[in-house]
Formats: sequence, C-alpha cells, structure tokens
Amino acid sequence: MPPPTCTSIEMDPGTFDAAKLRELVGVGVNRVSLGVQAFQEELLRACGRAHGLREVHEAVGIVTACEGLQNWSMDLISSLPNQTQEMWEESLRCTVDARPTHVSVYDLQIEQGTKFGQIYTPGVFPLPNETDSANFYKIASKRLSEAGYQHYEISSYCKPGYECKHNVTYWQNRPFYAFGLGSASYINGVRYSRPRGMKNYADWVQKLEDGTWCHESSVSETKDMAMDSVMLSLRTARGLDLHSFSKSFGEGLTRSLCDTFRPFVESGLVIPMDKEREALQFSEFESDLESEGEMTGSRVAFLRLSDPDGFLLSNELISLAFGTISP
Repeated sequence: MPPPTCTSIEMDPGTFDAAKLRELVGVGVNRVSLGVQAFQEELLRACGRAHGLREVHEAVGIVTACEGLQNWSMDLISSLPNQTQEMWEESLRCTVDARPTHVSVYDLQIEQGTKFGQIYTPGVFPLPNETDSANFYKIASKRLSEAGYQHYEISSYCKPGYECKHNVTYWQNRPFYAFGLGSASYINGVRYSRPRGMKNYADWVQKLEDGTWCHESSVSETKDMAMDSVMLSLRTARGLDLHSFSKSFGEGLTRSLCDTFRPFVESGLVIPMDKEREALQFSEFESDLESEGEMTGSRVAFLRLSDPDGFLLSNELISLAFGTISP
C-alpha cells in the first residue's frame, strides 16, 4: 500500500539522473509523475518534447530502480499528429510493462494562439478525427483495465489504493490551501485566488492578518458551488452523491438534475446506483424519480457516467447539468 501522506513531484525524462532522484527521495519525495507522453521517437518530436525515446527508457529505469520509491505515475497523450492505433497500442503495452502504480491518459488539446495551434487544426489530418480519438480512449480504458488498473477518473487509472491524493481532493470538492502568487484555495465553501502581483499580494496578506479581508457569499456563488460539485463528481467513477447534493442544494434541484439525465440513464450513458454502489435498472430509477418521497431517502444514491461511453460524452452531459442549475 502507498504511504498515508504523499509528496509528489512532476519530472520529465532527460531532466534528472539517479543521484538527483535519490536526493529528492532523501528530503521526503515519495511519488513521481513522469511525463513520458509517447513511446515513439517521431511522436515525441511531433509534440515538441525535449526528450527522445532513449531518455524515456532511461528515466523509467531510474525511477523503477530507486530504493524507497514504489509510488509513481506515467503520463501519456493520445491523438497526436500522425499517431496510429498501432502506435497507441504499443505505448500502452510499454506502459503496462513498466508497471507504474498510476497512469494518466490525456487527449491532445489544441490551444488557439499557441505555436502548436498555428501548425495544426483539430480533426484535420495529420491529427486524428473525433472517431479515431474516441477509439484511442476506448482502447486505453480496455487495455489498462485488463492490466489491473482501476479507471477511477476520466483521465486517470491506478492500481488499487494508488489514486492521486492531490487530484482526488479537487474531484471530491474538498477544501484545500494554496500558497503563492496567483494560487487558488477552497476553504469553507469559498473559492478565492491570491493576487498575482507582489505589491497587491502583500496588501492582501496584511488584510488577512488584520482581519479586514472578507468574502461575501451570493446566490450566484451558490450556483457556482453546485456546478462545481456536479462537474467534479461526474469526472469520477464514484459519481455524484445525490443524497449529499440534495442536502446542500435542495430537493428541487436534485430532482431536476435526475430528470435531465433521464434519457441518458435509459440509454446507459448515465448509471444510477444505490448506497452500496450497485447499479440499478432504469425502471428502479424511474420509480424513485416519480415517487413523492424525498431524494435523501430514495434508493437512488449516486449517478455516474458509464465507462468508456459516458466518460467520452462528459463535456456534453455536464453542460446539460449546468443548464439545469443555471438556466
């Protein structure tokens, strides 16, 4: 089992050696997230990585041989320029063979205004189209699940007990502190960011110390909190806790959400579950939704997106939920 507390660091192949990693472990680092991205030389060049395949294999060897470091993650990117299904299958095989405790799989996102965005257009060759990208996602879900990894979040897979503690805090909408210029914290149901400039930051800290800084809640903020809860929960295999959501945001909104998802429950893209997290039939979901009892006492306790088809449509399904919360 991984240690109860986790001090994680992100590292790229070619940026460290065995001695440097031992030093980091010696000062408390016990988890490494390795940004491999691909196991093909041409794909690493295409996505602008500074490292090559030789550095990838060297880094994997250093991490796996490091005494005191059993908890490590590997990052992969799909839908790269000229990437084929065979290349993707190879990258997944190499990942499984390396035996990380955690794997993150991201679909390439093209940002406007970036150098990459000036060269490539989403969905236009040599980038894969939407069908190919969806197929890459399904292949990853199948291959990693077959290898014993749990698909616990849209982009995240882990061996049992090795979920990323840092990200799980976000996905479960739990409070966290963040420090430094521009950092964002979530405390007592309030999200706030620290100033980005040093002068404003010093003034902001002084107001905190003086007790003169305050944050006023609003109806809009309550809606934002409800949307955060839905978005973050539906990214995970655990799903949205309907009983907790109803207590926080009201019976009416919870029923409206369930009604919005009704056709997707019927099609199998959204899965209703009971308190023991056993899947329920559509007829059982319908019966609970049409009853006059409170949702907090209903048999339907969770809603989650199916894997992989529901996860693939997460943006669309979450957007529908947002429309219900803030019409």
